Amino acid sequence: MDFLKDHEAVQQMLCLMRENGKGEEAEEFLWLIECVDNMEQQYSSVLAELQEIRKQLEQTQVPEQASMKDQVLDALQAVQEKLEQARNQLTAVKDKIISWTKNTLEDVKRLGITALDTAISTLGVQTMLKSMEDKTFDSMQDIQASIRKVETIGEELRSAGAHLKNAGHTAIGRETQQVDGGQVGRFETAVLSPMRAIHSVLADMNRIIYSAEDAVDELKEAAEQCRGKHEKPSVRQQLEQKKVENAAISTPKPGKKLKGTER
Repeated sequence: MDFLKDHEAVQQMLCLMRENGKGEEAEEFLWLIECVDNMEQQYSSVLAELQEIRKQLEQTQVPEQASMKDQVLDALQAVQEKLEQARNQLTAVKDKIISWTKNTLEDVKRLGITALDTAISTLGVQTMLKSMEDKTFDSMQDIQASIRKVETIGEELRSAGAHLKNAGHTAIGRETQQVDGGQVGRFETAVLSPMRAIHSVLADMNRIIYSAEDAVDELKEAAEQCRGKHEKPSVRQQLEQKKVENAAISTPKPGKKLKGTER
């Protein structure tokens, strides 16, 4: 896996920022890069886990659990498709950052460091990050719904089994037992445990996406503040300008004599 933080252009950009007094921008840019790298690892991990769960379910041969298995498989397929779309969106974010970084480095070479502040507003990954956020959140909701479904179906199946057992006990005059759904079976445990783990990872991923969005906003805000400083003359510049204006007022225009010098 190629990490964005190791890309040559990204490293050059970070050095450029730090060497030109833009430490705040460098920190926000680095945080964005780290968020993207982290998300890439997380997406790969979750998708691999989903495939493993599906593989285990497909190999399960438990007739009374067939309905549950089919429903879970359908739900996991839908989640996998959304996460694959989100990962593709992340690839687009990486490509956009690399392209932007290369172009900005060229602009700085031609126009100077102030070109960086203008270029930051063109980074343009907010929409892609928002799309990733939506898909990841939807996947969390789908996983949570599947977990509840497995829990409900499992409890119903165990309760039905207990009722049948009680009916048999009643027929032969034996004492019946209270029906409460019983203990979670091995099949449910095998399915629920990794699904809950995936839900937890997706929640972490969503927080990382939020952080990436914040980093972009902070980076843009810092650039806007710097651009404002460049556009507003300093006190020294204002004094120098005032001297020039005063000199212009006191200096006679060519061809016009001062009073008292006329012959």
